[in-house]
Amino acid sequence: MFQRSIFKSLQRASDSGNTKSNASAGSKKPSASSDSKKPSTSSDNKKNVGRDDLAAENMFKGSPRFTQVFPKVTFSLRRDPRAEAAAAKRSMNIQPMLTPKNIRKMGGRALILVIYFTTVGYIIYQVFTYLYLVYTWPVAEELKGFKARNLMYLATYYDVLESQPDKALPFYERAKKLFLTKGADPKSLAIMHLELNIDRCRYELGQLEGIEERLTDMLERLQNMADQPQERYADDKVAHHREWLSSDMLIQKLVKVLGPTYFDQGNMDKAIEIYTIGLQAVKALKLSVAESFDTKDIIDYTTYDHMNLKEASLTYQLGEAFYAKHDYKTARTLFQATINYCRGHKSHITTAPRLLPDLRSFVDGWICLDSAAMVYLARMLIDEGDSSGSLSWIVAGRKLTSTDQHYNNKLCIRCESGFKTQLGRIAELQGDYQRALVRYREAYDYLYLNFMDKLEDKEADVARLEAMRGQMIDN
Repeated sequence: MFQRSIFKSLQRASDSGNTKSNASAGSKKPSASSDSKKPSTSSDNKKNVGRDDLAAENMFKGSPRFTQVFPKVTFSLRRDPRAEAAAAKRSMNIQPMLTPKNIRKMGGRALILVIYFTTVGYIIYQVFTYLYLVYTWPVAEELKGFKARNLMYLATYYDVLESQPDKALPFYERAKKLFLTKGADPKSLAIMHLELNIDRCRYELGQLEGIEERLTDMLERLQNMADQPQERYADDKVAHHREWLSSDMLIQKLVKVLGPTYFDQGNMDKAIEIYTIGLQAVKALKLSVAESFDTKDIIDYTTYDHMNLKEASLTYQLGEAFYAKHDYKTARTLFQATINYCRGHKSHITTAPRLLPDLRSFVDGWICLDSAAMVYLARMLIDEGDSSGSLSWIVAGRKLTSTDQHYNNKLCIRCESGFKTQLGRIAELQGDYQRALVRYREAYDYLYLNFMDKLEDKEADVARLEAMRGQMIDN
C-alpha cells in the first residue's frame, strides 16, 4: 500500500507536468486530474495499478544505470554459403598468398637467410681450419711475428690441404722475409725448413733454376747437424708432443725433391746416392724414436706408420733408379721390399679396427704404391722374355688397383695404364700385333682421358705398332 501511494503521488506529479505542457502547447486533451475524481471500482484500481507501474518505468527510463541496449539480432533459416564466406573473408581480411608482392617478399627473406647461413658457415669453416693448422702444423716458436706466422698457416693451407703450390709459394716467400726482418737466424732449422718448402713448390711448378745448388748446400749443412746432438723442432703430421727430431726428417724431405731432380736429368748415379742418404735418414729417425713409442697407441702407431710410408716410398724411388740403370737384380729386391711394406700397412689396418677413428691413418701415399712396384716387376720379366711370369704380376696389380677405388689418384691411373702397356708388350712378343696395338691405344687413351701428362712413351708405342702394321700391309 505504501508503494502504491508513492506511485500515485508520482503519477499526479507527472500528470500535472503533462497538463502544464499540454496547456502551453494548446492541447485540448483532458487532464488526468479530472479522471482521478471519478469513483473508482475494482477494475479501475487494477488499471490504475498497471498505469502506476508503467509510469514508474517511464520515470526511470533514461537513467544510465538502468538503460540496457540489446543488439538487433536477425535470424535466417536459410543460409547462403557464398555470403557467409564473403563475410568471413571481410572480417578476417584474408588476402591471397601467391601474389607478386608476397612472392617478392618471400624471395627476399629466403635470400637473406641463405646469405646469413652461408656467411656463418664460411666463418665457422675458416675458424676450424685455422685451429686445425695451428694444432697439426705448428710453426717453430723461434719464428716471431704474428703476421708472418699467419702467412705460414695460410701457405700451409694452400700447400697441404688444397695442393696448390702456385698460391702457397708467394706466402712462403713473404713469411721468410718477415721472419728474417724479425731477427730469425738464416741458418736455423726453421728457416731451412721454410726454404725447403719454397724450393719444393718451385720444383712442382717447374721452376728448376738454382734448385740443385741450393738443396745440395742445404743437404751438407743438415748432414753436419745430424752428426751432432739432435735438436727438436715441430714437424707436419707427425707432431708427437708437438716436437720432433728434425735434421733427419728435413733430410728425408729434401731427398724427395733433390732425388727426382737428378732422376729427370738422367744422372742415375747421383739419384741413387741421394735416395740412399734419404733412406739412411729415415731409418735413423725410426731408431731414435723407437724407444719412446708405444705401437699400441693410436697416435704413436699412426706416426710410425707414416715413417714406414716414407721408407717405402724412398725404396720404390731407389728401385726406379736401379731399373733405369739396368740393374734388374737390385731393382727387383727393392720393389719386392716396397710390396712388403704395403702389405704390412694393410694388414695392420684390417686387423686393428681401433685405428679407424684416427683419420691420419688414411694417407694417399700408400694407395697403389704396391701396384706401381708390380708394374716394374712385370716389365722386368717381359724384358727377360718371361711373359707367363709377368702375367701373374699384372693380374695381381690390376686387382689391387681396382680394389683401392681411387681412380682419381695419379699413381693409380698410371698403374692401370702401365698394366695395359705390359699386356700390349706380351701380345707383341707373341706376334699378335693387332692386339698389341689395341692395348697400346687403350693405355694412351686411359692417360689422355684422365688429363695426365707425359704421354710421349705411350704415343711412341702406338706409332711404332702402326708403322709395323703398315709395313705388313705393304708386304
